[in-house]
This record gives sequence, C-alpha cells and structure tokens, in this order.
Amino acid sequence: MEIKEINISKEYSIPGNARLITYLREVTKETDKYVRNLDAMLVIPGGGYHFVSDREGEPIALDFVTRNYNAFVLYYDVAPDYRYPVQLTQAACAVDYIRKHAAQLRINPERIFAVGFSAGGHLTANLANFWNRLPQDYLAGKNIDAHIKGVVLAYPVIGNHSHENSFKCLLGIEDVDDPKAVALSLENSVNGDNPPCYIWTTAEDGLVNPATSLDYAAEYLKRNIPVECHVFPYGGHGSATADERVNLDVSRLSAASAWIDEADAFLRSLK
Repeated sequence: MEIKEINISKEYSIPGNARLITYLREVTKETDKYVRNLDAMLVIPGGGYHFVSDREGEPIALDFVTRNYNAFVLYYDVAPDYRYPVQLTQAACAVDYIRKHAAQLRINPERIFAVGFSAGGHLTANLANFWNRLPQDYLAGKNIDAHIKGVVLAYPVIGNHSHENSFKCLLGIEDVDDPKAVALSLENSVNGDNPPCYIWTTAEDGLVNPATSLDYAAEYLKRNIPVECHVFPYGGHGSATADERVNLDVSRLSAASAWIDEADAFLRSLK
C-alpha cells in the first residue's frame, strides 16, 4: 500500500494546513492490471469542528481499500483558529486534487465518493449541497471541480439544533438560531444537483439527534434523488466501523456493523 501526505492548503494556496493522506493499492508487475481506474473514497472524520477524529480516519480508509477503492483521509482545520468556509474550501479542493491527479492516483475521476462522520458528515453533506456553488472567499479565480458521485453520511450533524456545539465551533457564534447557522442547517439546502446519498445513524445516539438524518433523507425523497437511510436500533454516537477496532464494547453494535457493506453496495449500484 502506498501511504503519503499531500498538503492541500499549500497546493491550492488556501488557509490552514489541510492534509490529505492517501491509501493506494500497491502496484507491482503482478497487481498492475487489477489496480487501475479504481473507485475513490474520500474519508472526512468528525470531531465537532474542534478536532479531527483518528478513529474515523484510517480504519475507515482501510476498510474501503479492502473493498477495492483507493482511499484518502482529509485532516481539515478546525476551531478556534479556523471557521467556515475554510473547512468546505479544503474539502472541495481535496476532491479537485483527487480528480485532477486521477491517472497518478489510479482512480476513475467519474467515481469519486465521500464518507463523513458526525461533524465530518455535516462537512460531507455541505459538499453534497454546495459543490457547484461554493463560497468564493478563498476560491476566486480557481477552477475547482468538487463534484462527487455519491456520499455516505454516518450519524451526521445536519440541523442547527442537532448538535449545537458543532455549529458554534464552525461559525464562532453562541446563538445557533443565527441566520448563518440556519443557512448551514443542511436540510434547508438540498437541491436537484445533490449526489445520491446513503445515511446511517442509531436510535440510541444521545449526542447528535438522529431525527435530523431523516429530515435530510426526506428532502432527497422530495426530489427523487437516490437515497438509502438506516436507523439502527442500538449503539451510541461515534461508533465508526462499529466493531472492536475502535470500540471497547461491541455487544450492541452487531446490526450497525453492516453499514459499510450496505454503503458499498449502494455506491456500486450508481451508474
């Protein structure tokens, strides 16, 4: 496996120190013909916009590599030093980098996907909603193609009241009914250009309100955009792979652990 780091902020002359870590299938004389033109998976960990979770980074990337993707983990910048739209800018540039280096990265530029967790799910859904109308604060004059073929949202922050501290960190505000927070309550901005979406959460999530995942899925249904939504009955917030790799107690996670296989099947169904 080829693991290397790309400084996205330097590549695109944007704020921060965003790092993109690659997990690429190894190329040898024997494997060469099997590792061309692979699907790409951009992994966007959570952390409430005040840190970036390692539990939701490499373990997820490795799982998708075993499913014949080349995977990439984005370590974006967070509060208090960086606020919106820095994170969305960095995510968009990461997608653009993967697409523009498709031959080198041995991926299909038309099959770039993203999976996001918790606040990283908010960032991923933000990318899904706004990929073709990105804030231009740091992108003016840059030709950025941030289109993604499909997204996976894992126990995502969606609404401004679903996890208030994420919005406070993202925007540097105290009142989550501020118009800036309402504008980034993402059920309000789903549109006909959104990519297909697989969503999962758990009924026992006591940190991020699982009902807002249903609100987001409902907006997809209104627009006839492919969507699959699962509310697994057991498991708390942040279960990531939903197995013993990143959880000490997996006794209630057996149902939720199916999400990776289900998400993979959903993405592969997209033509």
